[in-house]
Amino acid sequence: MNNLAKFTIGIFLTLGIAWLAFVVGAREQYGDLVPSPQVLDEDGSIPADADLFPVDLTGMAKQGAEEYASLGCVTCHTQQVRRVETGFDVERGWGMRPSVPRDYVLQDHVLLGNSRIGPDLANLGLREYSDEWLHQHLFEPQSIIPSSLCPPSPYLYQEIDEPVPSDIEITGADGDDVRNVRPSIRANRLVSYLQSLKQDYELPEVAFVEQPADKEIATQEIKDTTAIVSSSVPDWLQQQMDAGKEVYMKAAAGGGMCFTCHQPNGEGMAGQFPPLAGSDWVLGDKERLIKISMYGLMGEIEVNGVKYNNVMAPPGIPPGSLTDDQIANVLTYIRNVWGNSASAVSAEEVAAVRASLEGRAPMQMFTAAELTPAE
Repeated sequence: MNNLAKFTIGIFLTLGIAWLAFVVGAREQYGDLVPSPQVLDEDGSIPADADLFPVDLTGMAKQGAEEYASLGCVTCHTQQVRRVETGFDVERGWGMRPSVPRDYVLQDHVLLGNSRIGPDLANLGLREYSDEWLHQHLFEPQSIIPSSLCPPSPYLYQEIDEPVPSDIEITGADGDDVRNVRPSIRANRLVSYLQSLKQDYELPEVAFVEQPADKEIATQEIKDTTAIVSSSVPDWLQQQMDAGKEVYMKAAAGGGMCFTCHQPNGEGMAGQFPPLAGSDWVLGDKERLIKISMYGLMGEIEVNGVKYNNVMAPPGIPPGSLTDDQIANVLTYIRNVWGNSASAVSAEEVAAVRASLEGRAPMQMFTAAELTPAE
């Protein structure tokens, strides 16, 4: 009986602490947030007649947010430009600054999402997509992006034999199949909402991030409804990822043969080789990842709570032969596919790690203990 009382008290203490942390704590930290001007006065007050941000959505866009949620778009798309610790999305061209809690204070239902099967949409309205392009994408995504996994939504449209100017002309991926469709009110609401997604203002707690001249944030200008958009990331990043994919999949000189163990989909092999998709090792410390790519890894390792015990020879044919550029490219690739989202790795970062390991014997593989900081 005494043990039962202790158990009951423990349960209530656990629930109470969780409630204090996640409800009371969150309320204390974020509960008083309201729209703010981009810059406060020196005394922290709001300047007279200052514009406040974020701006509330129009009625049409609010209704579109409900359509967005009901259609399950939040399953595949996030609306959060993440900070450096989890992947710097500004590098990917998905925003001009990280998102902060104040960005969402006017939303009845915050649609942050938790997966990135598709690109982040926090700033979709800044990418200069036309309404027609968005309607075509909703009606039949593959007619614009053949590799898209987005399911078509033809039930939001009516095919028309005798179109009027407000109807949308849909051209198939092969350029031959031309149809005219009329958007429903639901489709128009959804497009209105998508066009409203803009975090194009600074706030007292966060400013725009300055980008190097060779890595400017790219916005995609869609000039007609038949344009095929193959990438949702800046050109420089896409080129690095393409080069990295070649290293990942190549089983010859200049390749890493990574796919043989970790699989083309990054899921690994259960009980033998850990996954790269969603891996805390892949998305974590760059230096640790670079060291593994140079010298390999042996012994027990825990990935996402699952233990593996095997040997990973240094990638390359022959092993350990990958150049700084090749290592940077393949690491950038695995950090930004299969739903992963993390900052790119540069050849300069690889070279710095290589210099720090000067004198280490070739094929002297690392162990997890060597790569784990002492507490």
